[in-house]
Amino acid sequence: MRITWKERLEEHPMLRRFDEWPIIPLDSLPRRKRKAFLRNQQIMAQALNSDKLKEVARKNYVSCGRISQLLDRCLGGDSEQPPVLTAGLIPYRVVVEKRRQRPLATLSKQSGSACAFKSLLVKVPGLVERLEAMIMAKIKDSPHAQQLTPMAFHGEFKRLLREAHWPQDQYPYTTASLAYESVRRYLDQRTDELTQAHQQRRQPPPRDLSIPSKRYRALRKIQIDEHVVDLQGRVNLMLNDELIPLRHARANVLVAMDVDTSCVLGYYLAPTGSPNQQDMLTLLDNCVQPWQPLELSTPGLSYMPGACFPSGLEGNFPISFGVVQLDNALMHRAQSVIDLLCEHMGASISYGLPGMPKVRALIESIFDYINDKVSHRPASTSGSYPTDPKRESRKNLKNPPVITFQTLNEALSIVLTEHNITPMASLGYKSPLALFEHHCSTHFVRYVPNILRRQWQPFISSKVVSLHWYKHENRLPHISFQYERYYGPGLIEVAGKERRIRVQFNRRDIRTLQAFTMEGIELGALLVSTPWQRFPHSLALRAAIHKQNKQAHFNMRDPLADHFRYLLENRGKPDVALSLLRVYTEFTAGSDRLLLADSDETSVGRPSIPGKHSQYLWHTSSANHCE
Repeated sequence: MRITWKERLEEHPMLRRFDEWPIIPLDSLPRRKRKAFLRNQQIMAQALNSDKLKEVARKNYVSCGRISQLLDRCLGGDSEQPPVLTAGLIPYRVVVEKRRQRPLATLSKQSGSACAFKSLLVKVPGLVERLEAMIMAKIKDSPHAQQLTPMAFHGEFKRLLREAHWPQDQYPYTTASLAYESVRRYLDQRTDELTQAHQQRRQPPPRDLSIPSKRYRALRKIQIDEHVVDLQGRVNLMLNDELIPLRHARANVLVAMDVDTSCVLGYYLAPTGSPNQQDMLTLLDNCVQPWQPLELSTPGLSYMPGACFPSGLEGNFPISFGVVQLDNALMHRAQSVIDLLCEHMGASISYGLPGMPKVRALIESIFDYINDKVSHRPASTSGSYPTDPKRESRKNLKNPPVITFQTLNEALSIVLTEHNITPMASLGYKSPLALFEHHCSTHFVRYVPNILRRQWQPFISSKVVSLHWYKHENRLPHISFQYERYYGPGLIEVAGKERRIRVQFNRRDIRTLQAFTMEGIELGALLVSTPWQRFPHSLALRAAIHKQNKQAHFNMRDPLADHFRYLLENRGKPDVALSLLRVYTEFTAGSDRLLLADSDETSVGRPSIPGKHSQYLWHTSSANHCE
């Protein structure tokens, strides 16, 4: 579907930055086109940064129609194809393949012959296939092949038109030569193209001597998957000055691995049984951000010398992604994940066939490694199958496990970094981390440009929403986002003028949105209604609260407090205990310690900054609110 330049800018507002468009060297153009090309560049840079085309037209002594034409050449076109951008500023450059719009000429109504032959090839059934079959027969030197002369080819063209019962009063019968010149040019063009394609198929591809024969290269191919950790842990909950250990359900660990070096790029332990796209974005962020070792609080745990992830190397290697192999999980197909990998990182995504885990055998092997080193070693393991002798005994099932969530996270960090520095026979008795560093130093590894590294914000997304203003009811203008209304002084200025605006939000904390007009003018911050401002919360948590409200019937005057009260009342269930941990990590907005300090508020048990109770994994205020 064809879209205009305005619709293209609405879908991709980043295209307004003309300094980030592809650069065409001026000396690569003929001298007669350079002056017009420079003028078109100046007009385009001013038009993208200005709100009024009339002012730009007056400064450059051109009409508004000419500026709109340039914008449409650079940004318009098919919505499924990328825009031509800078190439559209080159004078007389054909940026769109010409197509005939008018019907073919007839004896009673002449309409010209522009692109008529192309249109004829499309409309006559089987015409292209039969003509190309005649050319291929000669290229392959078939016994029944004819000599490819323009006269013989034109005769075959007329014979195929008669077989198709093409009307005798329509093009090409409206011309004296019956499109002889068009047929001759088509014969020359397709003969060259089909001959080259046939020769390429018969010859092996040339070997690139700059890359090893097996094409091993760090960051060429990445495998990402998630795995349920076969281990139930413990959460310590403080209620009425009493420490209550709770058994939580099994969590999920997300791991990213480099295929050619078997190096673990990063991991994330998600406190949930069903990871979402936010957990996937957190994993990618852990792979890219400089890694720092955890402050180990569990006695007996320590990192081996030199153990780290690639993002923690002294060379500060910028992690990029080539081909990312994923399974068909819904969170892998989320638009936020696709945009981050493809649009920002320039990677390619390969989902593979459903039910084929052996295609990603490397990432499956690291999960076996985690089970052997971590999951199956404590007594609280659930095992790999119902009759696994490693499973926890019936006697211990009634008691909370010894391993806490924090200890599990620390153990995973130590085990995976130890894997990176362990020499392997399959790698020539080199460690994955050493081989990764060697590839980055000696091979052609694609790095992320510095401008993209500075713009790395995986949790920041944007969306176009409708602006509502019920003027007759004397209400303030607002927008609806994720089931709730948002207000802000900036909406008052554009109420009645704008129907849609663009909002930018942090997926981990959606209490505040940044609003912009469709032209990019900043409207300031928008705040959600008061009950949702008490604690930081993510998109997934708000959606879960609204979904659970259908069953639990929360008091929507303070939905966050009611959701937390519901979790406390059902804290004995392992799944709910794990949800407590996940909700707390959002309420505390990424604090280093997973604990909840005492608070004087007894209505909801509001979390605060971690304090003196650092020995507890989970700590909250008095339970008067949930009794």
